[in-house]
Amino acid sequence: MKNRNLLSRLASIRPSVLVVPFILFSHPSVFDTMPGNAPGSSEKFDVPMDGISGDSTGEQMVTDAEPVALEVVTGEFRRVRGDLFIEVSDASGEELTGGIHPVTGKTITVQFDSLVPGTVAVRLFHDENSNGKLDTNLFGIPSEGYGFSNNPRSRFGEPPLKDRVFELHADTTIHIELIYW
Repeated sequence: MKNRNLLSRLASIRPSVLVVPFILFSHPSVFDTMPGNAPGSSEKFDVPMDGISGDSTGEQMVTDAEPVALEVVTGEFRRVRGDLFIEVSDASGEELTGGIHPVTGKTITVQFDSLVPGTVAVRLFHDENSNGKLDTNLFGIPSEGYGFSNNPRSRFGEPPLKDRVFELHADTTIHIELIYW
């Protein structure tokens, strides 16, 4: 998918002995680029994800579980400028939803509604200069803030998915600390 290709390209562009750049999100999300999401389209589509299906309005319908909400609260931003890129993925790492939000204060709260209960993970980064990517220094170390659900620490690349996933079975609020080098 689009995010996976960008991650692969990023890793091959600037490998590093210390840290390989590890987060790059793209937007629009997978749902925005699927057939039937064009304005005025009446085409139907099915999304094969744990009981989710959709229609041309982009609405998700839960077929076997009540939807839940996830609220993500960030730690403090180093600078109040730029954008926050955020992604919610399932237990296999496939993107469920995400977005880009302007940084307008020292912290941001992002609400995701109508998620299917299950195992999910969140990752995000602070794009301080609004160039649409996680900038790195000469050694590949991120020069902008980033963070993950469960706040795992990893010195060499993105923490394993198993360290970032958590169970989402009811409306939940999580706090993600931003890491700046």
